[in-house]
Amino acid sequence: MKITTTSRHYELTPALKEYAESKIENLTTYFENIVSAHIIFSLEKYRHSVEVTLHLNGRDLVGREISEDMYVSVDRVAEKLERQIIKYKGKRYNKKPRKRQQADVSVPPEESDEIAAPQENEVIPADPVEFPLMTMDDALSSFIENGKGFSIFSNIATKRLNVLYKREDGTIGLIEA
Repeated sequence: MKITTTSRHYELTPALKEYAESKIENLTTYFENIVSAHIIFSLEKYRHSVEVTLHLNGRDLVGREISEDMYVSVDRVAEKLERQIIKYKGKRYNKKPRKRQQADVSVPPEESDEIAAPQENEVIPADPVEFPLMTMDDALSSFIENGKGFSIFSNIATKRLNVLYKREDGTIGLIEA
């Protein structure tokens, strides 16, 4: 990365220049594609201002900070640029992938002796199930004996399918189909 420095109305010391350059070079840990940086130091009365422009591939990030000490301004502008780089990097890499268009081509299935695996949401018919014919009293006593959460039976009186189930409040519910 190429770093240039400029000072306006300020005598730039080599120690401050090295400090600022090291802070800006540390930004490459967050993003390696920084092409160049331009650091401008300026002094207006008691305001010590540091402005840094980072040139990325196709993008410029600018940070400016003013304080009463030049080193504090350098620290703050480096933190500001760090946040901008993280935000830019997140936007750059977190984009949703484009939807690909699928070709409408059907491939005839190969004939084989193997049974095909069921697809998701595919309805597979089961063998018919016969439910026992019971009176309501017999079904209730068998429901209490088996201790399961539900019992399915055919009611003798109505010739309909019924479900007994245990409710959350401890009572027994009845569903009549």
